[in-house]
Amino acid sequence: LNQMPAGVSWGQYAKTMTIFFLSSILGSSLVSAYYRPLDKKFLPKNNSILKTMASDTAFKRIFKQFKSSSGTDAIQKAIDPSTESGSACFKPFQLIPLPDGLAANHLAEVGLHADLSFWKAAELSSKPGLILIRNAFTSLGQYFWVQTCMKSFPTLPHRSNLGGASVLGKVGTELANNAELCAKLRWITFGYHHDWDSKVYSNQERSLIPRELVQLSRIIAGRVGYADYEPEATIINYYNGKTTMSGHVDTSERNLDAPLISVSLGQTAIFLIGTSKPSDPPEALVLRSGDIVVMSGPSRVAFHALPRVICNVRYSKRAFQEQQQQQQDDTFELVEEIDPLIVGYMNAHRINLNIRQVD
Repeated sequence: LNQMPAGVSWGQYAKTMTIFFLSSILGSSLVSAYYRPLDKKFLPKNNSILKTMASDTAFKRIFKQFKSSSGTDAIQKAIDPSTESGSACFKPFQLIPLPDGLAANHLAEVGLHADLSFWKAAELSSKPGLILIRNAFTSLGQYFWVQTCMKSFPTLPHRSNLGGASVLGKVGTELANNAELCAKLRWITFGYHHDWDSKVYSNQERSLIPRELVQLSRIIAGRVGYADYEPEATIINYYNGKTTMSGHVDTSERNLDAPLISVSLGQTAIFLIGTSKPSDPPEALVLRSGDIVVMSGPSRVAFHALPRVICNVRYSKRAFQEQQQQQQDDTFELVEEIDPLIVGYMNAHRINLNIRQVD
């Protein structure tokens, strides 16, 4: 930086250097905020000084790459556990038998395969503590959870991005019929309600967590070695094909030893998992409906994000009805009737159940 680039006047160069020295004191976020307008106004298109100084973190760069990629390209670039090359990125993880007091019928009650041989678990080799469990849910079990998130949960005491229980409570079980609300709904919280401004949980801001979520999380946590897991906060995220979740790390919980449990439902997504430093490049994983991600150990405090939802799965009412009639697993009794509105929602959305222990 001791030489002025060709094609840049002293005035332009002085402005560039001002931003550089401010960034060394206040951080690159200042540069990022001012880089684009300054670049367009003062600098030639081929100038690279500000671009270097204002460069995003490795995490942000990869996030942007996947966000702008087509669905096909995103899947090809990510680690896909369903492929031979993708599975090679994982090492086996031994699941623990059912915790004491839980029987096969308890699994069926929450949409899980009662036959534990269906469950497949592995740990991402490059990210210790990142456990992926696949094929734990039956197909009808996945439908059950989407239906529950659309018809049952909105009628319970909660908070949402729409302004609280009073908004969704007005429609109750008719939420799935209300296209406007479905389009606007982004999240619902149960248990401890997180204050997005202060980043803390308050004992005064708390509601009950639905029984089904408590049972589901305890089964999953028990199978990965956390028999004393206590679900205390739940966030249900509702994604359409354009919704993303920017990079962040969850450290508001007072207990950072207990894992985060995340369940994917509906459409496919690209999930980024990094380290505790945003400067480290993340791995990208393909997550499909029914996949369970457990963030434990070092991955519990790792930056993570969801840059892409890919609507590449087609569900049908007939297929779900046939599975009901065949009664091939213990979850066929979970659902009395297949609602075409719920099936339609699954064809254009992804739902994520995120469960965590606070204390």
